[in-house]
Amino acid sequence: MKTNLILLIIAMATNFISHAQKKPAFSSQTYVGIVTGEANTELQLQTINGVKWNKWYGGIGAGIDWYYKRSVPVFASFSRSFLPKGKRSFFASADVGVNFPWPTQDQYYYYYESGSQKDKSGLYWATGIGYKLEVGKSDNALLVQLGYSFKKQGEKFTSVYPCLIAPCPVDIVTYDYKLKRLSLKLGWGF
Repeated sequence: MKTNLILLIIAMATNFISHAQKKPAFSSQTYVGIVTGEANTELQLQTINGVKWNKWYGGIGAGIDWYYKRSVPVFASFSRSFLPKGKRSFFASADVGVNFPWPTQDQYYYYYESGSQKDKSGLYWATGIGYKLEVGKSDNALLVQLGYSFKKQGEKFTSVYPCLIAPCPVDIVTYDYKLKRLSLKLGWGF
């Protein structure tokens, strides 16, 4: 299901670009921001590289997200500018992809001495409204964005209870985290 959705979005973006009247151009956006929710407030870094055409921008992004447990979201990103006024405009954006866990050493739990822990990846998506202010004569721009995002990740703990007669009982505990949060990002694009 996730793969089909991502392929559909990429096909739509390719269709928009192939019907372009202006020539598409490479563009990059880099953000630093904070995300806040029930768990805490943490730092977020992202970079998105792709193609811009008229008011549309589409690309592939990746980042590091420290909210609750550190992870690496990899996603497809699309945005569209609206209400342009000189070198300023608003934009709406949407991202969808996969969130890969990358826990720090202190985020690992030691579940019994004979246990093991496995982190699970999950869905990542985000949406937001932003403001773009072009700087200088080139396409460089300062970007500010307020948004809402979701990341899912999980853990699976497996442990074997000690016993005198085999097979010993196995305990499996699974946690799925569905993390919803607000984000404020400041970025630079060209």
